[in-house]
Amino acid sequence: MGLSRKVRLDMIVYVDPVKYYHLPYQEKTEIASLIGRINWKFRDQGKHLLLMVPGRVGTSSPELGVPTAFSDISGFDAVCEMAESRAGYNPELSYGSHIFQDLVEAQILYMAVFPGNRTLHFRPELLWLVPNMITKIPGGAQRQDVVCLADVSGRDCELYHDLTEEHILLRF
Repeated sequence: MGLSRKVRLDMIVYVDPVKYYHLPYQEKTEIASLIGRINWKFRDQGKHLLLMVPGRVGTSSPELGVPTAFSDISGFDAVCEMAESRAGYNPELSYGSHIFQDLVEAQILYMAVFPGNRTLHFRPELLWLVPNMITKIPGGAQRQDVVCLADVSGRDCELYHDLTEEHILLRF
């Protein structure tokens, strides 16, 4: 969902679906708060960010995804919800929800990744090969096994979205 675009990314925030799943229920909201701190740290610095989360972003039920508010993700250029069968996560953007309307108005690209024949290559584990900058964010050191803040600014990392063909490519 969103207009066609090409964005050179500076940071990718990746929440590991299986590790997130295994967090105690009450600690899952800490991940949403950490995403919010990342958002506000980089929002006014002209940085381009991609957020990758398991299940549903903005859910009120942490067992379905990461319970962020729109203010936690308002500075991201793109949000990617990821399906993960090992943990039972399934993206589902509710078109009638407030967060959907906020994403549209803020021109934040929304995408979902599902396993299957339309997803040719999806290897988020490669993000762990980039130094994890999450320890630079307050509270991040305690969650560096779950959340990766990959600084890709020196890697010519680009996100391409073709609305007409319904294609997404993240060149990393």
